Amino acid sequence: MKKLLIALAISVLLSPGCASSQKLSSEEQFKKSFPKNTYETFSETSLKGIYEVYNGKQVYYYLSQDDALLLGSIVTKDGKNLTQESNTKKMAAKLAALPLDKALKIGSGKTAVVEFIDPNCHYCKLSYDFFNKRKKDVTLYVFFFPLSEDSEKKIRHILCSKNMEQAFNDVLGGKLDGSARLNLCGDKNAEDMLKAHLNAASKIGVRGTPLLYIKGQVVPGFDQPVIEKLLTE
Repeated sequence: MKKLLIALAISVLLSPGCASSQKLSSEEQFKKSFPKNTYETFSETSLKGIYEVYNGKQVYYYLSQDDALLLGSIVTKDGKNLTQESNTKKMAAKLAALPLDKALKIGSGKTAVVEFIDPNCHYCKLSYDFFNKRKKDVTLYVFFFPLSEDSEKKIRHILCSKNMEQAFNDVLGGKLDGSARLNLCGDKNAEDMLKAHLNAASKIGVRGTPLLYIKGQVVPGFDQPVIEKLLTE
């Protein structure tokens, strides 16, 4: 009986020491070192000691050995951008669940294309020219993402117009460039629609335009060969 009591006493005395000496996992260490960095996912990469952190908008990395963050892209020796690939996969999942009722719908084709656009973006205008010729085989769901004050004014003009599609054509076609008079109404429906577009862009992590979503694939920028290939598949 004495031996049992002594063993129990030793066990109780040692327990606090054993718990405090346990090594933190990489994720626990990350949380401890960077408590303000909230995230959606924390996962191990194929590179030793490097963990991918996704905050809902972008991917960055935690270097566990150095207890430091790495902001930027990881590119393999054969030119594969691992960061961009991971970002687009995560974006695609969110775009698949994006409600389209607040988008500006253009065209009547069987292939749905979601696009985030800034009306002053040069490549958005190239995208507009491309899809303007394909209204019969593509239905375009447009979300606006202004990158400047002038862009926001043009977007408000579109959303304030009775015929939004015609206003969209005028703006993207360049008819309202320069000192053209814009309709900047204070209509609640227009305000709600713009807020919905901005919220969608924020949730998905849109950082530049155009950004397209076609048949489950994210296409950053107006990459015409990739877009044409996806549309014909």
